[in-house]
Amino acid sequence: MSGRTRPRLRRGLGTAIGGAALLLVTAACGNESGSGDRSPVAEGSSGDGGGTKAYAGAAAAVFAAVDKVHGTESVAITVQQTLAGGKGSSAQGAIRFGDAGGLRMTMATPQGTVKGMPAKIETLVTPAAMYMNMGSALAAETGGKTWLKMDFTAMGSLDKTGALAAVGELLNKSFGQQDPTSQLSLLKGSGDIAEVGKEDVEGRPTVHYKGTVDLAKAGQLGAEALGLSPKTLESLRSANEAIGATSSTIEVWIDAKTDLPVRQSVRTPTKVGEVGSTVDYRDWGTKVDVTPPPASATVDFQELIAKERGGAKAA
Repeated sequence: MSGRTRPRLRRGLGTAIGGAALLLVTAACGNESGSGDRSPVAEGSSGDGGGTKAYAGAAAAVFAAVDKVHGTESVAITVQQTLAGGKGSSAQGAIRFGDAGGLRMTMATPQGTVKGMPAKIETLVTPAAMYMNMGSALAAETGGKTWLKMDFTAMGSLDKTGALAAVGELLNKSFGQQDPTSQLSLLKGSGDIAEVGKEDVEGRPTVHYKGTVDLAKAGQLGAEALGLSPKTLESLRSANEAIGATSSTIEVWIDAKTDLPVRQSVRTPTKVGEVGSTVDYRDWGTKVDVTPPPASATVDFQELIAKERGGAKAA
């Protein structure tokens, strides 16, 4: 590996990994499945009629969708993500829930990726690791191996900030324990949810709901309720503070016939601009292959970086 190639490869991999992490966390929705069922705020929001009756009706409909999803095992998804400044990423694939869950997606390379990276990257997440098929960009540097492996437990040793460890844990929890309804629990617990109206989404009749989540109040539910370690929750709080994020608007479109989510949108204002994502759901119960690629086609990210650093010192 030449000294000229190393920085380009490292920058390209860093951009691709960062883009994949953002998309995958978006797809998994970042909170424990069913946490809203245990939220004291959500339980208290049902009310006893009167002025809270309309809110209780909207919340009840969203709760019904969450319960319906808990009876499924997988779903096909399409993710569209918009970053501040208008840049964005997209991906499509399928997610499988539960302890043996995972996700397989094909991600369109985020705008601004270093030249030489593939236009589309196949990404696989298992409970233990994330794999990315980097194609010829990686094969040229690894003797033909195209898959890059990032072990969640080992990611924390790659930097001193704790950022990679937080991403690793978040991805690990997201795909080992969670489902796409997780953020809806925060929405219901926020005390602010209403029915927008009836709309067709890709030919399917749906009921549209909308609410606002106060991120500080959501954080007060605690790390255990959110399915995170205290360290990771604190990292996420710090990240929100750093970008000036205090609230998120969450919308969900629920199929009027099946009571299953069809689309979910999240928008978060920050001090550098609004960031947002939209996830479309289809084919509930679809088969998802989360078998890792063979070792002969895989290179470990840690080993790759170690070899690069060793080569740089030798040069």
